[in-house]
Amino acid sequence: MMARKNTLKTDNPGSIHFDPRTKSVMAETSHLQDNIKEKVNAVREVVPGKSNNEIILVLQFYDYNVEKAIQGYVEGMSC
Repeated sequence: MMARKNTLKTDNPGSIHFDPRTKSVMAETSHLQDNIKEKVNAVREVVPGKSNNEIILVLQFYDYNVEKAIQGYVEGMSC
């Protein structure tokens, strides 16, 4: 039996992948905009210590708006 990749397609330029083995949600970065690294770095400057994956998921939630993503972290709304 072949394993199937569970991917939730969205209108965002990236997608979200659920790994049933680890029960974790991962952001797929292969189809994201060219400037996503810049956005991740901009968020990380204000909120250090977060993984790329977590920052990408928060950026996706806020439609890749860096200011809103940072505000979400600062106000504790990102989780």
